[in-house]
Amino acid sequence: MSNPKSLLNSGNYASDWVKHFYTQAGIWWGAEPHDSAEEHIRRLGIVRRLFDKQNLRILDLGCGSGSTAAAFADAGYDVVGVELNPTDMMYAKKLLDRSRPGKLTFIEADFYTVLLDGQFDVVTWWEGFGLGSDADQRKMLGRIANEWLKPGGCALVDVYFPARPARHEGEVIQLNALPDVPGSVEMLEKSYYDVINARWIDEWQPVKNPENALAQSLRCYSPADLLLLLEGTGLKVQEIQIEDETIILDLPGDKIQIEPALLEAWAYMVQLVRENC
Repeated sequence: MSNPKSLLNSGNYASDWVKHFYTQAGIWWGAEPHDSAEEHIRRLGIVRRLFDKQNLRILDLGCGSGSTAAAFADAGYDVVGVELNPTDMMYAKKLLDRSRPGKLTFIEADFYTVLLDGQFDVVTWWEGFGLGSDADQRKMLGRIANEWLKPGGCALVDVYFPARPARHEGEVIQLNALPDVPGSVEMLEKSYYDVINARWIDEWQPVKNPENALAQSLRCYSPADLLLLLEGTGLKVQEIQIEDETIILDLPGDKIQIEPALLEAWAYMVQLVRENC
């Protein structure tokens, strides 16, 4: 379903492969390997810089195994995490076993169709923006603006930037099986880049069963591309950050701009606010 050759040859980047890929990937990976205490602290710091009040309601889209959502609940926030992958949701629900200063709720659902109660001060979309087509992204951005985001609130979205994935075209990384994760196997991770459609294709191939290879496809956006995507969604760019550095860009730009930090980054974080607020 999500074999990289079929993705590359057909150009079919619809999002119908997502659940299959991440369900199997969850078996291979266990809890998300990129979650870390340092990343939780960084994300908490962003929210605390933007809001000095404690009673925030936060929506975490594509919350994965839930550790970032739990860290926000530990900080006293009311957090709702939405995740499609049943394997990740199994890990996430284990985090509900103890009480926390803030309320923590997990919902297993597709965030393109999920119905949620109320609105949120902050909507986060860490590392999942770009799945599916441009139309899919616009649909989600419209839902954030028109359904979920409170007036005066903001969305924090990680956006993949084209330069670095393009430089890693053809790269192969060997990954050992994770000893504490049943179902984990030795893998080869291969990177492809579709220069026409600006998509990073990330293939995971079991060494012993290469025929079971799966791939995810992520649309990469320059800031200028993102501005075009946002038109008509009800959202606008408030700020762009790389790591902890705020990038000052002339958006929309009418002059040449060279930003070395952006050229070296896999992704940048964009703060979005409602246009009518």
